[in-house]
Amino acid sequence: MSTVSIPEVQTDKGFLPRQTKLLLGAFVILGAIGFIVFNSLAGNQQYFMTLSEMRAKGDLAARESVRVGGNLVPNSTKIDTKAVTAQFTLTDGQNNVLPVYYKGILPDTFEKSTQVIAEGKLDQNGVFQASLVLAKCPSKYDPSQIDWHSSADPGNLNYSTGTGN
Repeated sequence: MSTVSIPEVQTDKGFLPRQTKLLLGAFVILGAIGFIVFNSLAGNQQYFMTLSEMRAKGDLAARESVRVGGNLVPNSTKIDTKAVTAQFTLTDGQNNVLPVYYKGILPDTFEKSTQVIAEGKLDQNGVFQASLVLAKCPSKYDPSQIDWHSSADPGNLNYSTGTGN
């Protein structure tokens, strides 16, 4: 009869056990992934300055492009549809006002908006030359702004002109 010999199992002679090495490697990989994600998200944050902060920074807005946010001054918007330009004024409620000039199409929500963010540079005349304008949508539903009609009086819609009474 033949005898079978079982080989001896050799233990890991390294400094750390195998499971510890795997866990350490996993932590290093997860840490690297977390670091990459954190750094990529930090560059995409959309911060804007208030008018007071922009004034405190001095000529920073004239040297580099900044985002500034404020409230739209009522009845200050002038739109030139032929030249596709707009001029309006922002305020922060603390006697700081900023005239803004924008060449481009304004957002659809601009006229209903009270808060506006503009990105651009301040020129030597103190006018903010915006390259991008963002308008905050109204956050509350206001039924007083809707032209309500009674269902008992459907009105007379003229389909050829699109007008009704």
